[in-house]
Amino acid sequence: MIHLYDELERILTKEYDLCVELIELLKREKDVITRLNAGELEELLREKEMITFRIKNCDEIRDKVLGELGLSNRTLKEVALSTEGERKDRLLCLAEEFTLVIQNIRDLNKINSMLIAKSLHYIKTSYNFLSTFNINPREKLSVEA
Repeated sequence: MIHLYDELERILTKEYDLCVELIELLKREKDVITRLNAGELEELLREKEMITFRIKNCDEIRDKVLGELGLSNRTLKEVALSTEGERKDRLLCLAEEFTLVIQNIRDLNKINSMLIAKSLHYIKTSYNFLSTFNINPREKLSVEA
């Protein structure tokens, strides 16, 4: 039983580290969106996909361990409260850290979504403006234009 709690702590720590990595990526994404750099954005999306995949793997392992402990469908705080001593303190600390990191991820995703919507609006407006002059934005313009 103790081995399963050690495995749970290990996987939660790994998942937390991945979430922190995701936050750094989302911060970079925000900068790339504001610079409208499609190439960099595409690369960041690939990195984001990889991190998300690794987080999902951690989730699956965590769910399996919780099932083996008989603690399926419990929050991390509930799991922590079902233990004692130092383990309880470590798990409660992790639960608190997860709450903060997840809120940070939500906030950054919200900001990035708003920036993307703003960028799309800017592109649409530019397209419509160019269209009023019978310029097809898909065509290459000469230097003289």
